[in-house]
Amino acid sequence: MKEIDKIAFIYLKDKKILSTLSKGKDTYYIPGGKREGKETDQETLIRECKEELTIDIKKDTIEYYGTFEAQAHGKAEGILVRMTCYTAEFEGKLQ
Repeated sequence: MKEIDKIAFIYLKDKKILSTLSKGKDTYYIPGGKREGKETDQETLIRECKEELTIDIKKDTIEYYGTFEAQAHGKAEGILVRMTCYTAEFEGKLQ
């Protein structure tokens, strides 16, 4: 069984969760992505949030939220996505 390893940013406000819609996609996703090279979870989270949301994660506020697995959307049956999720404070305005 193949597994896609992703890091995700959980942002809850007013009982709502932040999600994003990528170009060419038909489903909303939790912001985040795959690590590049030997990045740590924290490095991946910081980079992905800067790229996708134009925010700067405050590294010292990153907290583990949970790890979740499910069938990967749009992929062949049996391909799972494993999302390791974190919360954090940030600077900047969500874009």
